[in-house]
Amino acid sequence: MAQLGTAKYIVNQASQEIGLTQKPISTVTGNDQDITQMLALLANVADEVLLEEPYDTILGDGVWCRDKDGNPKIAPTTDDDVILFDRRLAIDGAKYRFLKAKGLEFGEELRDFTTRMNKIAGRNARVLDLDTDVGRVA
Repeated sequence: MAQLGTAKYIVNQASQEIGLTQKPISTVTGNDQDITQMLALLANVADEVLLEEPYDTILGDGVWCRDKDGNPKIAPTTDDDVILFDRRLAIDGAKYRFLKAKGLEFGEELRDFTTRMNKIAGRNARVLDLDTDVGRVA
């Protein structure tokens, strides 16, 4: 099972890992434009993640965030909002999307994101039994 994370946790980790901040952030809803932008970019990450296995079936309704009480949301807006896909995937995605938006080098971060997404898809892939395939010729 994927470990989930709050919007604050994900943005905090991503911002520290790319060197945007040196200490933990206090909130994602403050006046820091970079933190606000990173929070907003999580929607782009979700759009990409929801197209791939296993999230296209697990989160097929398009709801990828919920508030602390479990109510579905279309995007995170508070510190306690929970992102419903793997938190490491969300962190890597936020890092690469942020660096790309700023016009900075993002190749390594994109590789980390893609590799993680592929590993998650591989672990959760459907197994096809070719012996039961109706089109199989004996």
